Amino acid sequence: MNGRVRGYTLVEVLVAVVVFGILSASAYVALDALSRAASGHRDRSEDFGALQVAVARLDADLRQLAARPVAAAAGRTEPALSGQPRSLSATRSGWSNPADVKRSTLQRFGWQMAGSELQRIRWPVTDRVSDSQAMTETVLPEIESLSFSYRDDTGGWQERWPPGEALARLPSAIEVVIDTRRFGRVRRVVVLK
Repeated sequence: MNGRVRGYTLVEVLVAVVVFGILSASAYVALDALSRAASGHRDRSEDFGALQVAVARLDADLRQLAARPVAAAAGRTEPALSGQPRSLSATRSGWSNPADVKRSTLQRFGWQMAGSELQRIRWPVTDRVSDSQAMTETVLPEIESLSFSYRDDTGGWQERWPPGEALARLPSAIEVVIDTRRFGRVRRVVVLK
């Protein structure tokens, strides 16, 4: 009888196990890197989508401005557009009413930076009385700065609006600049007339 047994030696088995371990570790590292890249891409895509929605909402508000001053508490009258360098409040038309509630299609709204958040403010009624409460919504959670400029009829840019006592007067254009941490500066000029 031939005493020779065929099979793998211990060294061959150990080499095979080491090679398999190296291949498994390499595959794990590659899959982990791919997973992290996909997660980062998804986060960036969601943040960019939120930025696009915020700019579109701001643009829609500004394009539907109504030259209507509003009655405020204590008998005051506020201008149709009250613009500051870091915030604005205005009246817009086109407020949809799918439930056919008895209310105006005009809405008083505002945009401001509070902390590091871009916020949209809206009031339930256009002419506010002392008990009407504003509702604030965070539109973008992380911005570095927000600024507004207002173009007058002579082509000059103003930091505040309205100039003088013209409560129903609207600017010919509004420039909005939003500085974001992730995407840098977003500049939008909305031409009104």
